[in-house]
Amino acid sequence: MSSPNPNEEPCPDCGEMVRVNSVRCWNCGAFMNRELEVKYQEMQANPNRIILSEIPQDDIQSAGDDDDDEGYQLSVQSSDRLSTSTPAPALPPEPAPVEEKPATEQPPKPSESAPAVSHSVATGGDALLDIARQEEAEAKQRRKGRKLAGVRTAGGGFVVFCPYGCKIEVKESHRGKTGRCPKCQAPFIVPVDPPMFKKVAAEKADASDAAAASGEKSTELAWMNDLHVHVVNLEKLKLKADSLAKEFVEADFGFLKDKLVVTILAKKAGGLFGGGADKKKAETREAVRQHVADGKPLEELPAAQKYVFSVDQLSELKVVQPAASRSDSMFHGIPVFGEGRIAIQLPFTEDSKEPLYVSMGITQFWEFVKVAAQTFDLEGLGADCGIPPEHVHSEYKCHYTDTPIHALENIAFYKADPTVELVVAGYRCGACGLTVSETGRSKEKLGGKSPKGIAKAKCPKCSQKMGENLLYTLKSEVEEPSMTEG
Repeated sequence: MSSPNPNEEPCPDCGEMVRVNSVRCWNCGAFMNRELEVKYQEMQANPNRIILSEIPQDDIQSAGDDDDDEGYQLSVQSSDRLSTSTPAPALPPEPAPVEEKPATEQPPKPSESAPAVSHSVATGGDALLDIARQEEAEAKQRRKGRKLAGVRTAGGGFVVFCPYGCKIEVKESHRGKTGRCPKCQAPFIVPVDPPMFKKVAAEKADASDAAAASGEKSTELAWMNDLHVHVVNLEKLKLKADSLAKEFVEADFGFLKDKLVVTILAKKAGGLFGGGADKKKAETREAVRQHVADGKPLEELPAAQKYVFSVDQLSELKVVQPAASRSDSMFHGIPVFGEGRIAIQLPFTEDSKEPLYVSMGITQFWEFVKVAAQTFDLEGLGADCGIPPEHVHSEYKCHYTDTPIHALENIAFYKADPTVELVVAGYRCGACGLTVSETGRSKEKLGGKSPKGIAKAKCPKCSQKMGENLLYTLKSEVEEPSMTEG
């Protein structure tokens, strides 16, 4: 058996033998020195700020500014021509040499019979020069105000690169986290927002809050994407829970100054391969936004289907799920749009023979009510339907750690909202009401190492089974992204 090579050492990740003093493993790309890896990650997370210098306006010069050819004349030198076998054609007699005049004398004025040069031709060079200077100044101003951003993807994420150059698509929620490249397994860090981005976002938020506080309407066009629009055939409707939960098409809602525009960008895709639908949908969405921003007629919107409602029609908006009263509900209080979903009946339109409904999660509903109030002065939508206007928490105390537990109320609304990410904050005994936080359960191994056995675990107070009484909270309230998060 051959002895190990003293000039090689094993990789801490894959175990392959690597030459001593190497920075990375030749096989997996992992750092051989953990301290060096930590420093590299810190450098990637906190890059040096790039300082850009702009060209002063005075430095922009044209070729005409350097024209210093006044008084310069080319002297034509005569040279003997080589004789050839073919006789050269007779040349016209050379004119008598013109006596040169001093530079101080003015050139003779053209005779009245000579054709005059038009003013547009005479001043054409100056006009073109002025246009070029203006375009250069505009381009410089655009470059100055241009925002720096990564390459955006159709799915709303952006592209980063691993240390070996592989392209990786990540989401905004991944900022500040570390991961491994799916191709080469090399670790990489998703950069956080630059300080300038956070400053601009904070300024926009402050301006929006100030406008809302002063009662002014926002001049920026608001859009809500991918809400569920249901076209309900009342003759075929089955009054049972979730009967309409999957019968929908995704639509974007545009809150114009005097109209509510509902655009269905593409029909509901089916089949095994639907990758091209997302790209086409993103292109159609961009075309629709540009069409509206340009002030073009709404009848010519480049969407698969559209519905336009005037401000007067919006008074017909009504929350039908959850219903304020079962006796007044056409669905008799049955959650046909899905448990925890909030459904709004849209105004009647001649473009659809069947009634239209839009369903959404609770956070989307809050945004819908807020934008409708700011744009159309529409107040009180769903106020009598038992929908909480904001996050409502209940306070508990952990039996083991004596620390507070902040648990969300109305948890059914949050479970039905795809934009909300919930985490388990604690557990409550169904018999005596004792509460235990997830940290305390993990520390005391209540129900085992994992929380799967918590339902059959005995309560430390009443010795009864705990039951599946979970206390939830928002993930954003539990932890913030950190650079060490994997």
